[in-house]
Amino acid sequence: MTGTAGTVLAADDDSDMRSLYRCWLAPSYDVRLAADGDETLRKLDETVDVVVLDREMPRRDGVDVAHELEQRDTDAAVVMISGVEPDVDLLDIPVDDYLQKPSSRETVTAHIERAAAIAECSDRHRRLIAFDRRRQIVESAVSEHRLARNPQYQRTVDRLDGDSPELEQARKAVPTAANAEQ
Repeated sequence: MTGTAGTVLAADDDSDMRSLYRCWLAPSYDVRLAADGDETLRKLDETVDVVVLDREMPRRDGVDVAHELEQRDTDAAVVMISGVEPDVDLLDIPVDDYLQKPSSRETVTAHIERAAAIAECSDRHRRLIAFDRRRQIVESAVSEHRLARNPQYQRTVDRLDGDSPELEQARKAVPTAANAEQ
């Protein structure tokens, strides 16, 4: 791993996507690849800094893997990249960021860098930033009319509003380059 910014474990059931991730990330990261959720969990260890998860994979999908990673209390940041358009259910998926396919190399690498920077924050700040990020993504994908009638979304807004001073403090703790991609 000498000379790299860390280790990324990229999981996608599409072999072309795995090859693309290796090509995009190998100049900067030690890259591990997995074809499904079970393989992802087998390849995860304490040296992994960022896990890139496809949402829909065989055996165990990315949502299940994200919940398993939360249970394991891993320090690895989690970026979900999926063809599935985000909806309110994203608020319950414990990921640090979410991208919709197709995504460019620049976008993927910027979000991986951002997630890795956020993973360096305290657990409380990291959870707040990730929750706020998921809220932002949901707001950009779901109509205001649907959100106004959704109790889960309203609880999210209330919770983040209640933590507003701490959320602002958490945002300031993240390096400026990581904040630019919000």
